[in-house]
Amino acid sequence: MTNENVTRRGFVGTAGAAVGAASVFAAPAIGRASAASERKRLGIIGAGSRGNQLLDDFLRQEDVDLVAVADVDDNHAGATADRIKKVKGGERPDAGRDYRAMLDRKDLDAVIIATPDHWHALPTLHAVLAGKDVYVEKPVAHNIAEGRAMIEAGKKTGKIIAVGTQQRSSNHFRKAVEVVQSGKLGKVFWVQTWNFENISPVGMGPSPDVETPPYVDYDRWLGPAPERPFNLNRFHLLFRWYFDYAGGMMSDWGVHLNDIVLWALNARAPHSVYATGGVRTSEDDRDTPDTLQVVYEFPETTLTYSMRKGNGYKFNGHDYGILFCGTDGSLMLDRSGFEIIPDQVVLPYGIKLVHGDREPRKIALEASKEKGDDGQGPHVRNFLDCLASRDKPTSDIEIAHQSTNTCHLGNIAYKLGRKLSWDADAERFKDDPEADALLSREARKGYELPSV
Repeated sequence: MTNENVTRRGFVGTAGAAVGAASVFAAPAIGRASAASERKRLGIIGAGSRGNQLLDDFLRQEDVDLVAVADVDDNHAGATADRIKKVKGGERPDAGRDYRAMLDRKDLDAVIIATPDHWHALPTLHAVLAGKDVYVEKPVAHNIAEGRAMIEAGKKTGKIIAVGTQQRSSNHFRKAVEVVQSGKLGKVFWVQTWNFENISPVGMGPSPDVETPPYVDYDRWLGPAPERPFNLNRFHLLFRWYFDYAGGMMSDWGVHLNDIVLWALNARAPHSVYATGGVRTSEDDRDTPDTLQVVYEFPETTLTYSMRKGNGYKFNGHDYGILFCGTDGSLMLDRSGFEIIPDQVVLPYGIKLVHGDREPRKIALEASKEKGDDGQGPHVRNFLDCLASRDKPTSDIEIAHQSTNTCHLGNIAYKLGRKLSWDADAERFKDDPEADALLSREARKGYELPSV
């Protein structure tokens, strides 16, 4: 199948739906992208909860017009188009189910992609191949092979692909990273990231399969994922607890936390990973774990990610966060801010008995706190500015791919139940075909990745 066939024909739910979408999104060809001084015309693909959270910041930008909305849920598409018109005025944006038609518009500069995880790669690839820049939500993709395809497409087309790991645009996260990299904490030998909350015992609760609502194109929602009956637990918002579509809390929140750790450590990837956990406290049909411990080994640092859904204990008052541990002190970090906690060297009883008394070294590190700030607005602004400057965005696709990969590695180690060795350059496991088989998946017919 040619690239054109895949792009224009292979992803049509029905011929009628495709024709309808094309007529909704059709626009006169202008024949050029916006110059740096002109307004930026954007479309949004995926107009649910996260899509509208992003719109909060995109709609605040005076130089932005939202001209098209695509969502497989007609209610989402319509309500979002109405909201955009109410906030921005002017004409109501075109709204429809099929995003591909908006990509035919010559007056469209970029798209925002806020679909479920398993629908990040396809529209990103189609968009850049159609000459559009992209802001895509995290995690980058459903699997490592999809993320690599997105990188290669960006390189080939020269289009910008920014990713929604917005903590990189928060001042206090940047300052915390500078503290770690400065050596003020001493040698950082261990880092802990975590998500704790108690949803036991019911969790999502049981939900029977039901008929697909008439306002939803469920076949297109499934896309490359396996065919399943319609079930509310697998649909809007809750999709992330199933490996068909996402990677559980590991990919949903772990990507944010591990992203900052890689940044602070100047690291691309761990050299090994192992994990343990399971569905231990939730009485529902999720297949991603509600309890998980992942250990990542770097040359001089160990990173552990802990997640539990059956206990809401706050680690030093934080139900999520990052703790950098150095030989001179620690740094506790989350979106509310960070705290530097100096350590104190002691002389244990046993050492004193064998080697005699001696004065422990003094640690000069001073305690301090920094209040947090929201990076979402600056993150959006950075993407929009890059449309004109053509600079790489703060969270470029290659950076975010590495952060997302840590989550994929953790989930693969969990599925296989053993320690895995990772070759970051080759993006393969070392001498482990069984693990390599989980780097990608066979897409459902008609939803394969286009050739790049």
